[in-house]
Amino acid sequence: MVNVESTSHPTMNVLFTLLTWATVALAAMQPLGPPTKFSGKDYLVKHAIQEIENLYNSTRLDSCAKCMGALALGKTIAIEDDRVIPEILQELCKKYKWQAVCTNVYQGRNFGVEAKAGHIANVLQLIDPYGTDGEYICHYQVKKACPRPATPVFNLTGWWPEKPADLEDRLAKSKGDRFNVVHLSDFHVDLRYQIGSESNCTSYMCCVEPVYNNDARKANFTDVVLPAQKFGSYECDIPQVLLEDSLRSVATIGANKSFEFGIFTGDMVSHDLDDWLSLANVIKSEEDVYYQMKRFLGDLPIYSTFGNHDTFPYAQQAQNASGFLGEFVWNAQLSASLWKDYGWIDEATQAEAVHTYGAFGVTTKRGLRVISMDSNFWYNANYYNYWNTTSPDTSGMMKWMVDQLIEAEKNAQKVWIIAHVPTGGSTTNALPHATEVFRQIVDRFAPHTIAALFFGHTHEDQFNVYYAGNGTDNSIDNALTVGWISQSVTPLHNYNPSWRYYEVDSDTFEIMESINYYAQLHKTFEFDMDKPEIANNGSFTRVTYPPRTPDEELEWIFEYSARDVYDPDQKWPREAPLNATFWHNAIQYIISNDTGREDYLKYEYRESPFVPDGSDPEYIKNMYCYFSSGTVPAVFECQKRMNITKEIWI
Repeated sequence: MVNVESTSHPTMNVLFTLLTWATVALAAMQPLGPPTKFSGKDYLVKHAIQEIENLYNSTRLDSCAKCMGALALGKTIAIEDDRVIPEILQELCKKYKWQAVCTNVYQGRNFGVEAKAGHIANVLQLIDPYGTDGEYICHYQVKKACPRPATPVFNLTGWWPEKPADLEDRLAKSKGDRFNVVHLSDFHVDLRYQIGSESNCTSYMCCVEPVYNNDARKANFTDVVLPAQKFGSYECDIPQVLLEDSLRSVATIGANKSFEFGIFTGDMVSHDLDDWLSLANVIKSEEDVYYQMKRFLGDLPIYSTFGNHDTFPYAQQAQNASGFLGEFVWNAQLSASLWKDYGWIDEATQAEAVHTYGAFGVTTKRGLRVISMDSNFWYNANYYNYWNTTSPDTSGMMKWMVDQLIEAEKNAQKVWIIAHVPTGGSTTNALPHATEVFRQIVDRFAPHTIAALFFGHTHEDQFNVYYAGNGTDNSIDNALTVGWISQSVTPLHNYNPSWRYYEVDSDTFEIMESINYYAQLHKTFEFDMDKPEIANNGSFTRVTYPPRTPDEELEWIFEYSARDVYDPDQKWPREAPLNATFWHNAIQYIISNDTGREDYLKYEYRESPFVPDGSDPEYIKNMYCYFSSGTVPAVFECQKRMNITKEIWI
């Protein structure tokens, strides 16, 4: 089972993804017999591996039948003796060369390393292999072995009362006052970052030892092709110095902006390989990032949420109802303790966060309610999301959020929701059934109670508009609220480091302005990224750069104002918020205007040397669907209407 997000390395072995879920014991062709015969571990391992070959050589079953049959047998074996699963996976890993170090990745109950097999065994015991669970697994984890299942139909009206008739009258009205809030996301500090190591490596992750460029080695070129730089490189996560420098810039700029609090939408841990990840390094990374926030930002409260990298093993989080939550509760305990110790939350909120997977709700001094959600419960790389998929809320977290919103609505209180993985945009990140539940909640509580939503994860400066209904009518009258997707501090892949802050109405808590700062990373390099010279060395083409004097320090500078860029003719009233209507108009401007589209892409990549060309018609149609779809099913609906034949990540 491979974890692939929008920034995954392109050379991941397809066979690895195809086989892992389906290879626990792919013996659908020749059943092993009743469970009472599952007694010898050696027998099970050898027989399962033999049946894998039989199954994949079969001409009688299509890929979906093979996959679901494999899951059914895997479930039987896991229930009988889940300790067998790691041994089977290790043998298959060696046989098919999925990993360089199979033992580390596929050992069982070892909490010190990135051991996946035990969690696969857990989930196999829970799933319905021939139902929606199996269809989801075989589509999303086995390279679309099964067609994508239809999104379940959920009726959540029993979760909440009717909207109060007098709610609009009780909501606070703007007096024109503002305050400022900083938004940080996706640090991905790399504890192993090494200046001078290969930043153009063949095997992910770069800028660490011992990595190299394989094409260079084949050409007998033994030097580093593209050295890792002091402040970071475009194919690497960040060194400690960039973590500290970015927070120093927030403190320096914030001294004049008087930030009242900050939101951090997750991802502290690096994108490292499975055989290098460890529980100790995850804990160390989280402790380091929170400590540096406190060190540089002082008494500024920071309200945080978990990213898909901020757990262990990567992206995994079990629901309480699964029976396996005990393997993950350490993270909520650790984080909530740090948040409380640093003065960001109180003891009652600490206890709530420990009880609710690290999710919590807090009321700021002005009365805004901030709700932090763990998006790993809708992230498609979390194995535990693939059982009981016909339930709208296996974790109970969605209903917990609704209860928070009902209470806020009673008090005519505005709410911000923060999470890591966006519920819309690219369909390769969130699961449709979970985001459909999210859509119905937003549809019920926005914009009167939910003032805005905030995400990270993509590393790009983006946004989504949530529309009323199921995505079939994206008219201006249906625009409800906005998902603000913040850019990353890490430059991986090909972005300049950046962060933003919001000017917020003091009474309505609507966003009045979004101001972005960034650092021109390439100006700290020892070569000119804009003037490459090509030198041939045998079969290897090496790019060399004329030497230049690098900047010794990063300069964090103003990049753009969202209001100014996306309303260039100043048609939007200055006193009006940057609400869903504003961003609905911005979508039309970006999609239909070359200047608007070029500006969007420039700022999406923070003016790095790698800004893409967005002129392809299919690319533009995908842009529209990502902008105008707050959930994955809405993206599917939009792509269907737009007759999109291929999905392009923007």
